[in-house]
Amino acid sequence: MLKQLAIACFSLMVCLAVCVDATNWRPCGGTGRNTVKFTVEGCEGRRLCPVRRGQSYWVEMQFRGSSDADTLVASVLGKSRGMSSAMPLSTNNFDSNACDYLNGGCPVRRNTVHTYRYPLFIEPFFPPSTYLINYGLKDATGRSQGCARLIIRVM
Repeated sequence: MLKQLAIACFSLMVCLAVCVDATNWRPCGGTGRNTVKFTVEGCEGRRLCPVRRGQSYWVEMQFRGSSDADTLVASVLGKSRGMSSAMPLSTNNFDSNACDYLNGGCPVRRNTVHTYRYPLFIEPFFPPSTYLINYGLKDATGRSQGCARLIIRVM
């Protein structure tokens, strides 16, 4: 009995450690199936990711290459209540050349796990609101290499 209780407690601690470590995200439909892990600094274990205007947050995406690719482009789209379609949340400060932020750089190799890490700046002029964000990585042919969705609240 004591042994079963110890095993149950250990299992609960492992589950809590895993849950707290991860940002609450989902793959972008069929295009995100290669995304292994997605984190945003300060959002670990939160359903709603709070970000402040005028600050940078590290974004990290681990993905399994869906095909070989010599280039990789990042994009950030957001949609808030009342918007009919998603708008780009990237500005002139956003570097869409994802190869510069990829461990080992490009090329991307099929079935190999790669890590993209980028300091995303939240512009001071973004309206305070809640947004559904799609953070995507695509190759030159437009094929998705990784994509994650999460909810942020710009403050």
